[in-house]
Amino acid sequence: MEQGVLQLELTWDGRQIVAAGVASTRPMAARALRGLPFARVLEFVPRLFGLCRHAQDSAARLSLLAARGQRSDISATPAQTLAVTLEAIGEHLWRLLLDWPQLRGEPSRQGEFLLWRKRLLGVADGLGAAAFGARLLAWLDAEAPPCFDDRLRSAPVALLPRLSAAEWESHFHGDHFSERPTFAGQPAETGALARHADDPAVSALLADGQRLQARLQARYADLRGLARGLAEPEQWSTCLDAAAVAERCGLARVETARGTLLHRVELDGDRVARYAIVAPTEWNFHPQGAFVREMAGRPARTRAEAALAARRLALSLDPCAAFAVTVDDA
Repeated sequence: MEQGVLQLELTWDGRQIVAAGVASTRPMAARALRGLPFARVLEFVPRLFGLCRHAQDSAARLSLLAARGQRSDISATPAQTLAVTLEAIGEHLWRLLLDWPQLRGEPSRQGEFLLWRKRLLGVADGLGAAAFGARLLAWLDAEAPPCFDDRLRSAPVALLPRLSAAEWESHFHGDHFSERPTFAGQPAETGALARHADDPAVSALLADGQRLQARLQARYADLRGLARGLAEPEQWSTCLDAAAVAERCGLARVETARGTLLHRVELDGDRVARYAIVAPTEWNFHPQGAFVREMAGRPARTRAEAALAARRLALSLDPCAAFAVTVDDA
């Protein structure tokens, strides 16, 4: 399925960005699943998503199992846990080695990325995963996040808390929740920063107003946690769960590189009556969310400077779709 585009719109007055907006052409993929039988959904979901395919597949399977009432609480299998962990590592490395260097005016580290990708694809079992994790931890010891002196000038949105699948049920409100999710009535940020805000290095950056830098630091902390999880799978298995939240209704949560992914399904017999997917991008690029909030009021001497600031902020929030930036006069 076509993944759509995020159109990031800036209004610039020659000195600063006075306003920002987000227009999305991302399709609501869950609508394509309504009316399908159980087995057809399991076949169809992996074809719908180009990114986070394993996370989406696991969320679909776990939510459907919960909806069928096979158990009140559903745990991921070791194979699902490993696949989602390796996928998240690959997504992080893609951003750090291919995308971030270019935003610093440096060449991408494509050779390194391809080597890591080959190693990822070669992990076939627990022993291979543990060896890969140890190699990744050694590499991280010699790495550091790219540095940006970029301080927040507006009040940030709240960070999304870590909730279980069962706890998420009370926060689903109406059919539009998937498109514009809020927590306690307010936009929130999900992702590595929300998971690692208590990390000492991340916390220090947040206290200094360096939110973009904190996100980069949190991404490295996330990679370390994922690498350790390959040796101790029970650490990462807590990031995938599902629960039967009502009669013939299941909800699954998967923590991805980009943030919390939720699937909620209601069955009518063996067919899908309602299906909702809440992806991390809908949190971070909410019309009043982190991107819009943090861009407004940002100094920019030129259009190019404004556009570059938007690209850096967008990448730090890590959308699961392509994005384009436009700069209009105030």
